[in-house]
Amino acid sequence: MNGAEFDFRDGPKGFVTVWKKVILDPWEFYHEMPSSGGFGNPLIFLGISAIFYFLLRIAVSDLVDAVNAFFLVGLAYIFGPGVLMLACQYLFEGKGDYEGTLRLCSYAGSTLMLAWIPYLGIFAYLYSFYLVFLGTQKVHKLDAAKAAIATLSTIVVATIIVIFVLGEDRVRRPLL
Repeated sequence: MNGAEFDFRDGPKGFVTVWKKVILDPWEFYHEMPSSGGFGNPLIFLGISAIFYFLLRIAVSDLVDAVNAFFLVGLAYIFGPGVLMLACQYLFEGKGDYEGTLRLCSYAGSTLMLAWIPYLGIFAYLYSFYLVFLGTQKVHKLDAAKAAIATLSTIVVATIIVIFVLGEDRVRRPLL
C-alpha cells in the first residue's frame, strides 16, 4: 500500500489511508497516482464512497431523497469523466486518456463521504471539483488555467446533459 492507489486487498485500512491522502493532501496524491493501471481499484474506491454516501443520506433524510440524490450523483460520474476527457483533448490538446480521467474522477468521489451532511454537503461537492481540477492538471498535463476551464466546462456540459436527459422538472426528483 503506497497511499497513491487504492487496492481492495488492503481492506478498510487501505481505503481510509487513500481517502485521507486524497482529502488532506490532494496535490501529492495526484502527483503520485498512476494515470494507468486499470479501472477496477478506482471504481471500487468510488463504489465504497458512493455506498457510504447513500446509506448516510438515508440516515439524514429519507429513502426517496437518498435514491434520487444517488441517481444524480451516479449520472455525474457516468457523464463527467467522458466529458472532461473530451474537453481536455479537444479544447487544449491534453495528453491524458479516458482511463486516467476516470481514475482521477473516481478518487475525487472521495468527497461523497462528506457530501451527505445537510447544508454543508455542498462544500464537499465544491471540493470535489477542486480535486478534479488538480487531477486534470496532472493526468492531461495542462496548466492551471486550462485545467480550470476544462473542469468548469465539464460541470456546465454535464449539468446540461442531465437536465436534457431528465427534463427540467425531473432534476429534483428524477426517479421517485
